[in-house]
Amino acid sequence: MPNFKCADIGMKCGFAINNALSQEEVLQEAQVHARLAHGMSTIPPDVAAKVSAAIH
Repeated sequence: MPNFKCADIGMKCGFAINNALSQEEVLQEAQVHARLAHGMSTIPPDVAAKVSAAIH
């Protein structure tokens, strides 16, 4: 089950996605979180790459 935490990419944020069904689900949830909590209307490619690399 894929997991991700904002802290994994150096963000001072307690957000975590635990036990997602797929990497795609993690990316979708992270995108919604980034928009709502961090004010990111789009995810820059470098941040998306960091998120993808940090999924474990």
